[in-house]
Amino acid sequence: MSSNYSLFYRYDGAAPAQFREVRVFDSTVWSAEGAAMTWGEETRTAHTGEAEARAAYAALCAAALSEGYTLARASVIDPAVFDAPLLQTLLVTATRQAVTALRAAHPGQHFNAYALLSDDSAMTISLLANSREALATAEDEDEMLWNPGEWQFDEGGAYFDSAYRLLLQAHRDLPFEVEFAEFRDAAFEACIAALAQLGKEGLFGTGLEREETLVLFEVSDSEELDGVMERLNTPQMVKRLHDWMASWDE
Repeated sequence: MSSNYSLFYRYDGAAPAQFREVRVFDSTVWSAEGAAMTWGEETRTAHTGEAEARAAYAALCAAALSEGYTLARASVIDPAVFDAPLLQTLLVTATRQAVTALRAAHPGQHFNAYALLSDDSAMTISLLANSREALATAEDEDEMLWNPGEWQFDEGGAYFDSAYRLLLQAHRDLPFEVEFAEFRDAAFEACIAALAQLGKEGLFGTGLEREETLVLFEVSDSEELDGVMERLNTPQMVKRLHDWMASWDE
């Protein structure tokens, strides 16, 4: 059973500020709206038939446009499939926008660490960053470097709203038939692949700058994912981590 879905935004500059999403399945129309990166307020209406529901869906979409929202995404959703390629594309765009905004907001900082973070249920997504200047203020530079929770910069979160909406379909009371483990693995792989793609494109620097820049994907309240450090970083940065870990035994 496929369903039509539309996502609309009002923007603050280039960043989403308010969202509205509308979905129709069988004879039900579902919608949600609120501030970017929030769950929002949901509405669900049962109609007498599919034709009536689709007419109501179209009317809600037209109303969003008339109220100043811009259509950001329109798609047909198959509840038996999680669109991991779309998630990767959305994360590439969002991370690029967030990093650009971060650098513009802090021109005096030399950023040398970036991390995408999610949680064990694959519901949240956010970006943290740190800089050489921030690291120099730490009592223990290595301890700060390898712990994103201690990093200082987290601007640009609203750019991830579209990716967040895609993850939320697995957590709302909506048609979704993908096994949780399959969904979780696919979502996390999309996050890692997005960072790897951006690394190859040079977003995190080139040459010596890239060698000295840390890129992470981390899942809160979960064990480290095998091989991610090596996929996202240069051999020099991987060795730095191993040297630091070895120092624990000294």
